[in-house]
Amino acid sequence: MGYVFRLEDAHQYQDWFTMEPGKSAAAIEKEVLHRVWSPVLPQSVLEVGCGTGLFLEWLAGFGHQVTGIEPSPHMLEIARNRVPPRISVDRGFAEDLPYEDNAFDTVALITTLEFVDHPRRALEEACRVARRYVILGVLNKYSIIAAQRLIESLWRASVYRKARFYGVFELQRLVAEVLSGPVPMRWRTCLCFPLPLLRYLRFIERARFMHCHPFGHFIAMRIDMCYPMRTIQDPLLHDLPSSVGRPGYHASCWLSVPPRKVPPGESHPHGVG
Repeated sequence: MGYVFRLEDAHQYQDWFTMEPGKSAAAIEKEVLHRVWSPVLPQSVLEVGCGTGLFLEWLAGFGHQVTGIEPSPHMLEIARNRVPPRISVDRGFAEDLPYEDNAFDTVALITTLEFVDHPRRALEEACRVARRYVILGVLNKYSIIAAQRLIESLWRASVYRKARFYGVFELQRLVAEVLSGPVPMRWRTCLCFPLPLLRYLRFIERARFMHCHPFGHFIAMRIDMCYPMRTIQDPLLHDLPSSVGRPGYHASCWLSVPPRKVPPGESHPHGVG
């Protein structure tokens, strides 16, 4: 279940993204997320932990069919008042999504893994309901901003006391554990400098060469839902591709036995000479 945002948390979250530097930071995060994701056509998208609907609006702006799910009733109320009626917003938890397998083309968790009690279970659920991609937007513990927030939380109350930050390679290991091996993925990071400097360094922060190292505060990662094995649904009629070489087995349920050489003077058991 994890930390459920309270009413005051919801208002602080909403205010952060409507004022600077939060507004500019969110714009850069969205830009990097979209570049990593790179959807070609409109998709059905689920955002897990949609908060006040900030990213739901952004996703819907590209023509995607968007659904959000959020555990906090206070966040839900703000989101439902914010987004148009065509965007469905449900109440639920990341570790137990109320959707069928492969229900969405893409599932996004944006600043969600940090606040759940069981991140592996949350990622398993995301992979279960995703057909094509899982998109992660995660706060990086190996960043200048993370160090600042950690120090500030020592004397000032903050929701970040409840958060668990991640590194790029830690996320890659978690994904490999969930999917039982490595899968294709892409990642970039952004927000390398302290946020008060963002108004002066916005153009540098948006430069693509600034997104290729693992030390930006925001990690954008795309996980491709591809499977290393494919079952043969009709083995009796299936032809193995020539690229795999000569198989050591037969793709059928019949037992194939090589013909036995008949010694001279001995008749064939089926009467064939």
